[in-house]
Amino acid sequence: MKLLARKPLLLAALLSIPLWIALGNFIVAVCVALLLSFLIAMCHALYVLRRTPDAPRAADED
Repeated sequence: MKLLARKPLLLAALLSIPLWIALGNFIVAVCVALLLSFLIAMCHALYVLRRTPDAPRAADED
């Protein structure tokens, strides 16, 4: 799942087929798959950013 979260277009391609069957319209299925895949990728990126420890701040900040 981590690999798919890093590659949203691959995830969208995989999601479009079941959504096509469920929704009955290919164009709508591709649009929904793109939105969902980029949302999943964004959530995964935010999770990774929050999990990493904060870098020490420089002493010469203004």
